[in-house]
Amino acid sequence: MARIGIVIYSLAGAGAERVSVNLAHEFVAAGHAVDFLLATGEGELMDEVPATAGLKVARETGARSWRAAIRDYVQEQSPDVLLAMMEGAGVLSLQAARGCVAVYVVSHIHFSRHCRHAPRWKERWLMPLAARWYLPRAAGVIGVSHGVSEDIRQAAGLKTERVRTIYNPILTDAFYKKAAEPVDHPWFVPNRDWLTVVTVGRLTVQKDHDTLLRAIAHVNNQRPVRLMVLGQGERLEELQALADELGIGAMVKFAGFDANPYRYIASSDVFALSSRWEGFGNVLVEALACGVSVVATNCPSGPREVLDDGRFGELVPVGDSEVLAEGITRAYEREPTPTKLSHHLKQFESASVARQYLDAMSLMEKEAQ
Repeated sequence: MARIGIVIYSLAGAGAERVSVNLAHEFVAAGHAVDFLLATGEGELMDEVPATAGLKVARETGARSWRAAIRDYVQEQSPDVLLAMMEGAGVLSLQAARGCVAVYVVSHIHFSRHCRHAPRWKERWLMPLAARWYLPRAAGVIGVSHGVSEDIRQAAGLKTERVRTIYNPILTDAFYKKAAEPVDHPWFVPNRDWLTVVTVGRLTVQKDHDTLLRAIAHVNNQRPVRLMVLGQGERLEELQALADELGIGAMVKFAGFDANPYRYIASSDVFALSSRWEGFGNVLVEALACGVSVVATNCPSGPREVLDDGRFGELVPVGDSEVLAEGITRAYEREPTPTKLSHHLKQFESASVARQYLDAMSLMEKEAQ
């Protein structure tokens, strides 16, 4: 049995947080001890942490207190490894561990692009420097897509053999149970006379909902359409105003955060992702697993890999609303390939991915017999 410390800022329900919780369950099932080392003890996924997992939360806000909590944990629990989710957590873990424990860093985003567009100067300027200084000291770096792996390798000056690509652990029994739950909303009734499109993601510049709203306006000129937007963020009022300006305000529902977006995805006609950049695109895997037609921007990085170069969904250029509208229509009319898709989705199954993580961290031999 090994002890694994998962270092992540919070469990606030985004992609990296979901990955952390799914991995924790698989690690525990394999007989390992798991602890979460959090900067803040908040988040929608707190209740989904394995019952046997430990929780250590920084006493105060800020990087210094979080780093101290990680250092105390290393001294008190002597973990076999620290698994740091995101580059910032990786830098703090390496500082706190001081070479006493192996640290593996997981890159979940297209790091260089994220830093260029970050609103805070520390993320724009200091984080790239810190990554280049500290990440070469990690026992290994894991990228969630080949595009992410190559980006962090170049950004942090890492040797090729120090970076490994492991896709995210998305598909679990719990996911399929949630996806099968009914939807009580008039836009999702059977035999409807309109096209229902769903998108999921925070309302940020990265997700480029502007282009999606304009695409929906184009589609609406050809056929009746509805758009359900699941997610919250600082751009809500701005996007609502744009929808009204485009004359589709009554056809767009900004539904906020939902603990089970999968039921809406499964009941929709098309799932659309309009991002300017991604790391992997968890929600694309979820949409494919729900059996829904998918259209996504061919942004760096993830969608092209998840959709296998367009084999399992429509890929369109970033920021082009007219082409995205055409992609939505093509996705709706596309013939499904369930047998080939089932085989494709196996690489995203949680148990299989967890084994790859254990192998990457040299912990396979420590699995409980």
